[in-house]
Amino acid sequence: MMREHFVANESDFLKSCELIAKSNVFGFDTEFVSEESFRPELCLVQVATPEDLFVIDAIAVGSLGAFWDLVTDGKRNVIVHAGREEIRICQHLSGKAPARLFDIQVAAGLIGVGYPAGYGTLVQTFAGTRLSKQETLTDWRIRPLTSDQITYAFDDVRYLLECHEKISARLLELDRIDWAEEEFADLQARSNLDEPIGERWRKVKGTGGFDRKRLAMVREIVAWREEFAAKRNRPPRTILRDDLIADIVKRNPQKAQDILAFRGIQHRDSEEIMAAIQKARALPPDSLPLQDDTKPDAPQVGLIGQVMAGLLGDLCNRKSLVPGLVATSSDLRELVRSKIDNTSLSGNNSLAKGWRLKHVFPVLMDFLEGKTSLRLARVDNESPFEYDDSKPKL
Repeated sequence: MMREHFVANESDFLKSCELIAKSNVFGFDTEFVSEESFRPELCLVQVATPEDLFVIDAIAVGSLGAFWDLVTDGKRNVIVHAGREEIRICQHLSGKAPARLFDIQVAAGLIGVGYPAGYGTLVQTFAGTRLSKQETLTDWRIRPLTSDQITYAFDDVRYLLECHEKISARLLELDRIDWAEEEFADLQARSNLDEPIGERWRKVKGTGGFDRKRLAMVREIVAWREEFAAKRNRPPRTILRDDLIADIVKRNPQKAQDILAFRGIQHRDSEEIMAAIQKARALPPDSLPLQDDTKPDAPQVGLIGQVMAGLLGDLCNRKSLVPGLVATSSDLRELVRSKIDNTSLSGNNSLAKGWRLKHVFPVLMDFLEGKTSLRLARVDNESPFEYDDSKPKL
């Protein structure tokens, strides 16, 4: 029976960190609220060691520096599930990334269990327990916490180490520990990499027909919005919606008064938005953003990509992998385009690096180059295709 500790003051928190530090492995999860602030507001941290469970009230305790030191010092394995936000919170609050990270969601995809599998699914698969979903929509800022909320929080990490142990054993059987470490490093890199503010404007919809000057206006307004939101700790969308940005630029206002015609915009904001527009207008031509010159794919790109998705799915069934972790449909289409255009894959393509490049890419390329033919052999089999290594006849 694991000991349970609810931690709501600094003294108990420091004692808990001393207990956690004695273990060579621990798992953790967080509960936070992100809908009303620029950065997530951390409310709880749940921790599991082989002997103890901790629910740490981050609001009551305050600074959790001693815990983040344990996460980042590299002296013990740190287990998470779908840990992108945990990585980002750790990075934001400590200035450092977690060390020796193991994400059971990612690892499950490498043994064919599913990806992205929810925590409840993995607990049911590896611990044989069905978790309650009763508190999934809880506002974790509200105090006091109820007994049901605290139980839910404990359960959120209660089976984390058991799942890790069983998934790790299967990874070892399949000789994929190196694959997993590669995936965890990539997860760290992607989680820590905030999208540059200067590029977020590209996500604003309704700008497809804009010339370069108007695109520059969108870019400058979005940059102002992000900076303003960060200072006020508010979600950017509450400062100025994307659709309003597109509409403002479309009408090409000449003075701040013109911007006030849009509902919900304050006088001070209109002045700053107008300043952003004027900044864009003053840019020289070589500083203006380029228009999207993406050409539509040739019809065969989508068709071949769909066939290759079937091939990838069959390969993953045979090799205890999950297609969604191995490659996206965009990766496959880019592979087809690279063959048609005789170009190299971009560095962002999953198939262009690591274990995928070594073990998956050659199989797909053999098919794409006509070196392997594929036929439907048995519809009642999980791997229904058969392969012929000779060039298919027409």
